Amino acid sequence: MRAKAECVGCLEDLARRTAELAAADPVKKEEFLNQGLAYLNQNFSCEQIPTRLAGEMQKIIRTAGKNKDPFATVKTKEMKIARELAEKTGFALESSLDALISFAARGNSIDFFLALENLREEMDKPVTLARDDTPGLYSLLKSFKQAGKRKTILYFADNAGECYFDLPLITALEEFADVIYIVKENPVQNDLTLKDLESSGIRDKFKNVITTGTDSPGLDLSLAPEGFYDVLAKADLLFAKGMGYYETLPELSLSGPVFLLLKAKCSPIAESLNVPLNSYVALMLKQ
Repeated sequence: MRAKAECVGCLEDLARRTAELAAADPVKKEEFLNQGLAYLNQNFSCEQIPTRLAGEMQKIIRTAGKNKDPFATVKTKEMKIARELAEKTGFALESSLDALISFAARGNSIDFFLALENLREEMDKPVTLARDDTPGLYSLLKSFKQAGKRKTILYFADNAGECYFDLPLITALEEFADVIYIVKENPVQNDLTLKDLESSGIRDKFKNVITTGTDSPGLDLSLAPEGFYDVLAKADLLFAKGMGYYETLPELSLSGPVFLLLKAKCSPIAESLNVPLNSYVALMLKQ
C-alpha cells in the first residue's frame, strides 16, 4: 500500500513519540525529533510505502539517541496488561476457529498511540469482523489437512502483547500444518521481538519461532537476510497480523495465499478496505 497525504501527520506523531522515549533530556529529544522529521520531509511521497518511511525515520532517532529500544518500557506494560486480559478469558484453548480468530484479532487493539490507561477498555470491547474472509481460510486449512504432505504456515506477529492472544490460534492451526511464529529480530516501535517473546513467560509454548532479521515495521525484504526469503517462498500460507503487513506484503511478488488479520486504526487503511475506522478485518489476498 502506498502512502496518502494524511500519512504525514501520523508519521510526524510517530517521530515525536519515538523521540520522547529515546531520551530524557528535553533538548536531546528535540534534536532527535528534528533529525527524524528532516528525513521524513526529504523522503515523503505518495509513491512510498508508509511503513518503510516509519522504519527508517525511527532508526535515525534510535541511532541518534543511542537507544536501541525506546519502546521497551511501554512494551513491558502492554505485555502485562495483555497477559492479564488473555488469562481472564482463559486463553480460549478449546474454542472454535471462529472464536480463536476473534481472540487473536482482539490482541491487535494494542497500539503504540493508545494511552496505557485506555488499553484495558479497548481490548475488552467485543470483536466483529467488518470484512470476513475466514471461510476461504477454513477451506484452505481443510485442504492442508487432506494433503499427503505436511504444509507450512508462517504466522507473522505484530505488537508485543499480542503473543498471548496469538498462542491459542497457533495451537489450533498446528492441527492443519506446521506453524512458524515470525517475530522481529531487533526493536522497532512496540513490535514483538525475539527478546520480548523470551521474556513473555510463554516462549516454550511456541514450537517454531524465527525472526525476520529486520528492525522495520511490516516486512521489508531488502533488509531481511537471504535465508529468510527462502523460508518465505516455501511457505504454503502467510498469516499476518496488523497494518504493517497489510501495507507491505501485497507489495511483494508472492505466489501463495496471504491471510491478514488486523484492526483498521487509521483512515487510509480503513478507506482502502472499505470499512469503518477501527473495524476488525480478516482478509484473504490470494487463493
